[in-house]
Amino acid sequence: MPRDGLTRRQLLILPLTLPFIGAGVAAAEIQARKGTYTVDVALLYATVMLRLTGTIDETVDRVGGRYDVRLVGEGAGIANRVESSGRWQDGRWAPLRSTSWFQVRGRESRSEVLYDYGRAVVDYRFRGETFFMRRLRVVDDSLTLPNGVRVDDVMSAILNYADGAWKPDADGLYQTYVVRRRRNDGEGPDDVDPQPRAEFAPLELRITTDEATGKPTGLFDMTRFSSWAKKHKPARIVFGPSRRPELITSSLMLGTSVMIRLHES
Repeated sequence: MPRDGLTRRQLLILPLTLPFIGAGVAAAEIQARKGTYTVDVALLYATVMLRLTGTIDETVDRVGGRYDVRLVGEGAGIANRVESSGRWQDGRWAPLRSTSWFQVRGRESRSEVLYDYGRAVVDYRFRGETFFMRRLRVVDDSLTLPNGVRVDDVMSAILNYADGAWKPDADGLYQTYVVRRRRNDGEGPDDVDPQPRAEFAPLELRITTDEATGKPTGLFDMTRFSSWAKKHKPARIVFGPSRRPELITSSLMLGTSVMIRLHES
């Protein structure tokens, strides 16, 4: 029996084993992650306290160039469901479809965003109630994808940052755009736009290192994403060892605050 190379028997068996070897390699490239998250909301100077707990299911197929992420959470008087799917293109993860549903004390909001890169169009649909007066906000709009402009949803942005596919600008600023309901300057929690539209809202992060923990930390402006957000009060995001968010905190108007903790299983 030769000490180096393949025996005759191994050569005969090799064609039969190659498909299984290939399947094993492909399976290794399909990464499944599971996690949990907790959302603590203190409304109106902590007169109303809400807590939501949920699960995260993420599948990334690096061979097929696809991803799917699903978050489902529920608590007393609060619930949410977020789903995002996309593909790998032009050196980054790009969303194809994202949906979200939130309920807080019986007030519901839901959105659906479809990305058609062949037509360079994004279709956006939103329906939500304001918290105090339960006024209805409805948006059914389409946007043209601008050439050369980076567009994400929240999940693709997280994946791109974790994989190093989201590169900072020359001055160290991480910038992308997210499709949202257009929010006018000065819009209050119960204001309704008479001409509702969608828009590409900038999402910008400047990453620093927290001196106490040594963890990457970023601040981002929430005013384009929530009518409860306050100017000069950016949300704070802390990243864990896998470059994924593990803590998000935000201070909003009317003494309202939100804290989100994320854990990998």
